[in-house]
Amino acid sequence: MRPIPIITAILFLLACGNNRPGPESANSYQLEEPAAAEGTFAKNAPMDAGGQSAVPLPAERKIIRTGSLTYEVDDLDAARTAILERVKAEGGYAEGDDRGEWGNIRSVTLRVRIPADRFDAFVEGMSALGRLENRSINAADVTTEWVDVEARLEAKRAVEKRYLELAAQAKSVQEMLEVERELGNVRAEIESMEARMKSLRDQVGMSTLSITCQKRVAVSERFSPRFGVALREGWNNLLRFLVGLTHLWPFVVSLAGVLLWWRWRRKRTK
Repeated sequence: MRPIPIITAILFLLACGNNRPGPESANSYQLEEPAAAEGTFAKNAPMDAGGQSAVPLPAERKIIRTGSLTYEVDDLDAARTAILERVKAEGGYAEGDDRGEWGNIRSVTLRVRIPADRFDAFVEGMSALGRLENRSINAADVTTEWVDVEARLEAKRAVEKRYLELAAQAKSVQEMLEVERELGNVRAEIESMEARMKSLRDQVGMSTLSITCQKRVAVSERFSPRFGVALREGWNNLLRFLVGLTHLWPFVVSLAGVLLWWRWRRKRTK
């Protein structure tokens, strides 16, 4: 009795557990994945009789907190230094440092990342910077997405393991290529989910806060330094123009010679 190919036997066993109707191809390597790995986020996760997610949520909810603060201060440099020192003391870091000027207002904006458990204390401690102009604090609950991505990732890793077992038992090049193709698709999905999970962990663990410090400046303070700068720039531009003409002296001499010859011919003709 000729033995049945091992890959066909494995696929037959997998097909026996498939509840979906329809014939199963003898050369198909599509494996039945757990329900938690199908669909996107919680809407396709298993549901109980009450329409709630059957996947248990963690006791501690996953919250992404962001915010922005705007202060009017007397000294921009001193305020910037105070913010950076406080951020370092809380175990955070600055990911952006911008300066700007609009009309008679100069500003410094710092985008900082603060450990989530120190976020509230950090925000309250910023009140000493100056007069608060604007405050906006936002919180987004991503617990459901967190649990769903974790469940889908675990399911995809189980599918990857099963494909690796099939690859080790393949008896022909065609079987190996088919398994490798499906394995590549699964690994691409795993990498995408791992990247999303990493992003969620980073946003939940480190809150993002934008702090803007503004200072109003007098008209004399705005224009006096600029007037001197304008004079220097004007003089420098004039020198650059003269130097440029010096580089073009052959062209200037040739043009002057042509004009003189044209005037001489015109007078001679008259």
